[in-house]
Amino acid sequence: MIFNKSLSIILSSCFFMLLMMIVSSIVALFFNGGSIPYIGIVFVIIFYYVARMFYNYLRNDELYKNNRNHSSDVPGEEYMIKGPRDNKKIFLVVWVIVLLILAVVSLWLYSYNIGLI
Repeated sequence: MIFNKSLSIILSSCFFMLLMMIVSSIVALFFNGGSIPYIGIVFVIIFYYVARMFYNYLRNDELYKNNRNHSSDVPGEEYMIKGPRDNKKIFLVVWVIVLLILAVVSLWLYSYNIGLI
C-alpha cells in the first residue's frame, strides 16, 4: 500500500511538526540560556531526515518502489491509497495525526495557563 504523493508530503510535514513541538516543549522546560537555538538547529536537521524516511515509508512497499529515477505513478492516475491495505501503515498515520492534535492542545493549554495568551 502506498499513499498519494501530495498526501505523503502533508503527512510527513505533520510528522515533522509533531516531532518539533514535542522537542521544543522539552527543551524549553529543561534548558535555559543561549544553547537553545543551537539545539533547535540540530533537531531541525535530524527531524528533516526522519520526516524524509517517513515519506519514503509512505511511498514504498514490496509491490511499488518509488525513487528519483522511477515512479510507480501512471500519468493521469488519481488515487489516495494504492495497493492492498496495510494495517500497520494506516495505524501509524492515524497515530501521528492523533498525537499531533494532542500535542497542539496540550501546548495551547500550557501557554494559556502560564499567561502567554
